[in-house]
Amino acid sequence: MARTVSRMVPEIQHHVVVAESQTLNLFTLPESLLEFVNSGDQDMVTEILALFQQDSAARLRELNLALSNGDREALRKQAHTLKGAALQVGALALSAIFLELEKHAADGSQAELLDLTYRACDCYDRTCREMLPENYR
Repeated sequence: MARTVSRMVPEIQHHVVVAESQTLNLFTLPESLLEFVNSGDQDMVTEILALFQQDSAARLRELNLALSNGDREALRKQAHTLKGAALQVGALALSAIFLELEKHAADGSQAELLDLTYRACDCYDRTCREMLPENYR
């Protein structure tokens, strides 16, 4: 996706930047998973996060395909599922972007949806890099 899309629609950039800036960390392990770490089962958390990354990568491909095909309902469904999955593993900034994508899937402009999808993919990559055992907090 071309980065020029965000220059075409600066108001979209503002909404997502606000959502991302309201979340201090890209990734903070939620209490439900932190309990595994504290009980000595860090491998379980590593496995859960790896499954999240694998499933989300596949869903992002489906989301991009839906966007390319103009299938707004499939786009909305993928964004909804990704939003929930990100929230469950503590990827709050990513979840916020998927929420915006889900909300605008039906009536957003193509440029807006492209920009949000680009931001989601970028945030996903950055979040996955944070999901290392030394960052479990």
